[in-house]
Amino acid sequence: MGKVYIFRGSPSSGKGTITKSFIARLTGKVAYIELDKFRWGFHLLNRSIPEISNEEHQLAYQNYLSVLENYLSDGTYTIVTEGLFSWETPGPHGNMKEVIGLCEKHNQTYHPVLLFADKAVLWERNTKREYSVPREEFDELYDYVMKKRSDDEIAYNVGELTVDETTQKLLAL
Repeated sequence: MGKVYIFRGSPSSGKGTITKSFIARLTGKVAYIELDKFRWGFHLLNRSIPEISNEEHQLAYQNYLSVLENYLSDGTYTIVTEGLFSWETPGPHGNMKEVIGLCEKHNQTYHPVLLFADKAVLWERNTKREYSVPREEFDELYDYVMKKRSDDEIAYNVGELTVDETTQKLLAL
């Protein structure tokens, strides 16, 4: 039976970078399911971000959950998934409790992971990215993710840890 690693964090928290580093060190069958691929890879073609409605984001999230559930029901993959995810607030950016509920439904071992840092640190990283999230949206998404933290999740301060240090800690789970 596979394990499920569920990463959440605000923009520029390293979700994509850290998950790719982590996946490179895993063995066996791995499924990488990234919420942003559903959000932007399906709906953003030939359009700008402001043109994407909340309903479209919600549709993308439902599609993400369907694919995740298909891999969970198979049960033979290590699943690495990442997205923005609040802890429990419903909405088009996902919530950790809903993803955990699917893992429990399929009797999968899961590790909820929060990648976080001080907002100013992540904003600075954001400004150096190829695609920089506009300030207002960055603040909104940061607040969405950080609104509630849970003792049930493993939290790594990516402002203090390198990608390699974080990856090593994940491999030790």
